[in-house]
Amino acid sequence: MPSTSTSSEPLRFTLLGPVRVWRGDRELTLGPPQRKAVLATLLLRADQVVTASELVDAVWGESAPASVHGVVQTHVSMLRSVLEPERPRRGQASVLRSVGNGYSLAVGSAGYDLREFEKTLELARQHREEGNARDAVEWYAKALAMWQGEPLSAIPGPGAVIERARLSEIVLGVQEERLELMVALGRHTAAVTELAALTSAHPVRERLRALHMKALSRSGRRADALQVYTDTRRVMVDELGIEPGAELRELHHRLLAVDEPRQQPVAPPPAQPSRRPIVPFMDEPLPAPISPAQLPADVADFTGRTALVKRLTAMLTPRTHRTAPPRALVAGIGGVGKTALAVHAAHQVRQHYPDGQLYVDLRGAGPDAADPLNVLSAFLRAFGVSPNSTPADLDERAAMYRSVLASRRVLVVLDDAADAAQIQHLLPGSATCGVLVTSRRRLPEMQWDEQAELEGMSREEALTLFSRTIGADRAGQEPAAVAEVVDACGRLPLALRITAAKLVDRPQWTVRSMADKLARERGRLSELRVGSLEVEATFHLGYGQLDATSARAFRLMSLPEGPGLSLPAAAALVGEPEPSAEPVVERLVDLNMVASPSPDHYAYHDLLRLFARQRAAQTDSKQDRIDAMVRLGDHYLGTAATAGWLIQAPAWPKERFCRRPYAGGVELDDLKSAFAWFEDQQPALLASARQFLTDPDLPSDYVVDLITFLELYLANGTHFGEIGQIGELAVRDAERTGDLRVEAWGRRKVGEAHLRRFQLPEAQDQLSRSIAAAEKAGDAVALATAMDLLGSVEFRMGDGEQSLAHLEQALAVAHDAGDVVREAYVLGTIGRTQSERGEFELAMAACEKSRELHEQLGNETGLARTLFMMGLVYQRFRRLVESIDPLEESLAVCLGIEQSFGEGHNLVMLSRGYLADGRAEQAAAAASRARELGEAIGDAHMHAMAVAELGKALHALGKHELGDEHLHSAQTLLTELNSPQAAAVSALLNKK
Repeated sequence: MPSTSTSSEPLRFTLLGPVRVWRGDRELTLGPPQRKAVLATLLLRADQVVTASELVDAVWGESAPASVHGVVQTHVSMLRSVLEPERPRRGQASVLRSVGNGYSLAVGSAGYDLREFEKTLELARQHREEGNARDAVEWYAKALAMWQGEPLSAIPGPGAVIERARLSEIVLGVQEERLELMVALGRHTAAVTELAALTSAHPVRERLRALHMKALSRSGRRADALQVYTDTRRVMVDELGIEPGAELRELHHRLLAVDEPRQQPVAPPPAQPSRRPIVPFMDEPLPAPISPAQLPADVADFTGRTALVKRLTAMLTPRTHRTAPPRALVAGIGGVGKTALAVHAAHQVRQHYPDGQLYVDLRGAGPDAADPLNVLSAFLRAFGVSPNSTPADLDERAAMYRSVLASRRVLVVLDDAADAAQIQHLLPGSATCGVLVTSRRRLPEMQWDEQAELEGMSREEALTLFSRTIGADRAGQEPAAVAEVVDACGRLPLALRITAAKLVDRPQWTVRSMADKLARERGRLSELRVGSLEVEATFHLGYGQLDATSARAFRLMSLPEGPGLSLPAAAALVGEPEPSAEPVVERLVDLNMVASPSPDHYAYHDLLRLFARQRAAQTDSKQDRIDAMVRLGDHYLGTAATAGWLIQAPAWPKERFCRRPYAGGVELDDLKSAFAWFEDQQPALLASARQFLTDPDLPSDYVVDLITFLELYLANGTHFGEIGQIGELAVRDAERTGDLRVEAWGRRKVGEAHLRRFQLPEAQDQLSRSIAAAEKAGDAVALATAMDLLGSVEFRMGDGEQSLAHLEQALAVAHDAGDVVREAYVLGTIGRTQSERGEFELAMAACEKSRELHEQLGNETGLARTLFMMGLVYQRFRRLVESIDPLEESLAVCLGIEQSFGEGHNLVMLSRGYLADGRAEQAAAAASRARELGEAIGDAHMHAMAVAELGKALHALGKHELGDEHLHSAQTLLTELNSPQAAAVSALLNKK
């Protein structure tokens, strides 16, 4: 819903972490990273004038495009609209002011975390100098609490690395000052814990090492202190070729001589002033160090398995002699407690893996097992790798994953693996990592350092777990009945917890009554079971005690495929508003019938899901089950439509973007919330699309709109192969149902996947058939889209006449249908094709009109594409140097929206422009980066063209032999792709 905040509310700025701005309690949307870099530069010199040249140096440096001053003005203008939304268009700015040839950010009395940090730090040092060490420690802690991660996180620009490193050095120095006081005050144990982490992150920082040794020694751990010195010396000699400094050597000598007393706290030394003031900032940013912590919460009352926990934690504890990551497998039947054990053991060792803990439920026992390709994508995103930079190929994506983990200490927990094939690409290669796998199978084809076949708990453990849950007094009153219940549950943790939860929920029941109910339930079970007899009996009993509303929710929430449900999705399934549905769903969580892995997210144990689906088939009519799934589809589609509009056309009336109103869905406020929703729900949306296409009772045309909106989020990423597979499912469904609209969409998706892989004949065939189906269906939007794509295919195949014919048809159809978005895209493609016919004016006119429409729509993705097309037009007419400006503008937009596909293609063309302008080194750098991007996102044609341009640039630099190698390689690659560009490279080689 729209914000109610006004510009009268105070602004608050932060940069000790991500660069953010709040107005009151509402965070403002600042835009792309370079815009944030402009703000950060101004913020670090708040209330001072920063010239435009200084801004360019800080944000772009030597890589600044020719049009950079115009880009700076645009960023400043957009920041002003965010910081002062109620300022008249031409009114005087009061926050971000123009002063001479520069700008000044008036922070004044506004909240600003860096200034607050400096003031708090000054107070801490003042208390220290006055000898008030205890108060000083508290003020140091307050100052450090203001840091929310790496300063200037993810801010690009040639100055950011310097300032980021400087600010990081400052905070590290402050941590040292605080820890030195803690050691002096005798708080050795607390200091040891923090120092262990800091010395691990900064292994050659001698001041930290000395403090660590002192804290260990004064805690009575002299041997550990000596080991710290040994480790420090080895690292410094091996990595730096130097011995430790005098302070460390002297401390080591005293420890050897037992001359480091466990003394009483002493007055701390005076603070050392910071060597540099905390002021202005100014290279390409280092990747932000991200440490994912994905482990589910540990079981609060975990009981038993003591010996096995010790074995697992001992095996997963890092050892220096290892050359491969330790691997452990916990196997066993459903409900035996594999996940609880694995999560508990993982929590015991997580301190040994400070770079992160990855967790995934692979759903191997169910029908919708997780795809390793998608799991790898999620793992890479957890470490900050953009989805648009991950390779499409499974082997290549796995190689990137191993590379990311190579220098990190990460624990990987793979829960409920189906088989070895599902996990083989998910295993890290570095000995610094650890792996813990659970499965119902023993997976004998893989090697394990520790392997456990989990069975039911021992009777003593089971009694303890059950008694602890229902209360020791209650259990003690009926020991015989407790023993019967434990045996009836097969001593399986899942069954025990469900049964105990039922007794807790029914305090008037006796344990005897529960034992009798379980005995009767076991006696009347059918042969169709979801698990063991004991688990089945528990499920029946637990389900039988649910009220009608909870039981219905339990059944309907099990119907969708996929990893889990959000609260809004669950509410849609049961047909209730969120406030009404939430207590019902949370009651299922309380009774252990449904899990809640994170707030407002729910998942089933696979056995409970199967049990719930069986109950749904027996209890709910077929139409009720269909209606529930349709409500879920409406929820997904309605929210996706809103999110897609915010991404694609936020400046356009929503009703003009969405072809029809969509029932259901949640409200989203801005672009950030749209991306966040897609990021969170993407696995569920893809699973839903497959289910609606493979279940003949569900309306498959729902998928057409859902994936169309989802692709606006995926935008030229690495999912085109997966979308193509869904397209194939759509074609098969259409062949069964005769739904021409679904067929048109499915064939278009398959054709587009072929186009991305440069399989042009296959793409042409599928798109032609898509056009035929769209014409028969009378679907103008689908017809225009397929014609546009077919025109692009024919252009790549060298048939400019046929390409233009299809594009002009697409433009007419889109215009008549009122599809302004498609019209803008088609105009850009027409501009490129007109250039092939020698019509420069017509080509540029089409591109200018396309640009105008994309700007009206607020569509940065489309704007980047059209600017790229303008660069192509210039190059087609040999005006290579003139192509640089629009290509650099397009590149800047692509970088701002993190679109690797567009970035790579712009760099290929910029390499040509730079070479024509005599900038061979810059041309080589652009082509080299484009080659890397082509490899990363699986775009074979981008990669091949980049190799060709790199070959040309190397020749210009006088590296002729290396240049020929690249040209020959490009010729081979382009020939394999059947690209018309192969002939141009061959001709170039023949001239040499």
